[in-house]
Amino acid sequence: MRFNLVAVAGTFDHLHLGHKKLLEAAKENGKKVIVGLCQKSMLVNKLYPQSIESYEIRRQSVAKFKPGQIIPLSEIYGPAATSTKIDAIVCSQLSRPNVEKINQRRHNPLTIIEVPLVRCSHGQPLSSSLVRQGLVNRQGFFYPQIFNRDLKLPLSLRPLLQKPFTPVIKKISRPKFGVIAVGDIAAISLLNQKIVPNLAIVDLKTKRRQIFPHLQALGLKSGLTAPNPAGIITNYSVRQLLNCFSQKQSSLLIDGEEDLLVLPAILLSPLQTTIFYGQPDQGLVKITVTEAAKTKALKFLQQFI
Repeated sequence: MRFNLVAVAGTFDHLHLGHKKLLEAAKENGKKVIVGLCQKSMLVNKLYPQSIESYEIRRQSVAKFKPGQIIPLSEIYGPAATSTKIDAIVCSQLSRPNVEKINQRRHNPLTIIEVPLVRCSHGQPLSSSLVRQGLVNRQGFFYPQIFNRDLKLPLSLRPLLQKPFTPVIKKISRPKFGVIAVGDIAAISLLNQKIVPNLAIVDLKTKRRQIFPHLQALGLKSGLTAPNPAGIITNYSVRQLLNCFSQKQSSLLIDGEEDLLVLPAILLSPLQTTIFYGQPDQGLVKITVTEAAKTKALKFLQQFI
């Protein structure tokens, strides 16, 4: 049975596979579809708000599904609570409580079409929050699972990784959000500019020569530690990196070499994080963590052995 008019609502931030299932279900079940799109006022309690897309970007993403109408929402009810033209409403298990609140306001309750949750490759429901947190992509691939074993840099990849990930910068500008320094020179350079990184990944060496006796001499507080031999990204060092994020540790001291940890730092940190690392004999490289940067890092890591 197809309804004349079906409603669906949401934030639709970083429109992902779960959102697509909702919008597709609305189109399959309705001759016409109306989409309620949350405005900024409804997003104040969202996690990782710095990377929530603007209303216009989210509207453009939804518009690609060619709904009959997209309306801004400033609260959960919108026209679905009163319109006599809407016949049914699409939701997920997570948004169903709001749909039931809408029906409580109506004289003739809407037919509820519940769409199964899309789950990430690690089993959790796919959400925009996880995408903004930087742990999954829009298809639900859970980035940490690529590190379920130690990864070894192949000889064929070395020339590519010796090139800067992005162009070397001439001047350090103060980032708006989280900052990660990978390498002692990067940490020193930031501290000299009175920019205290949220996390510094260091080994107390430069060009494999010991230059600092301990973290305090570098100007950093003690945090977590991990072994990580040259040419390797160990499973343990990645787990410690994730622990630094969750525990808000400000340093990760590496026994070995930290250079390659730039890649997991890009892949696992929240969107809009800024990462600095030193390019030997050239200067500092600044990376803004975006979905594109994560895709580039992932392609490198998939070539490790």
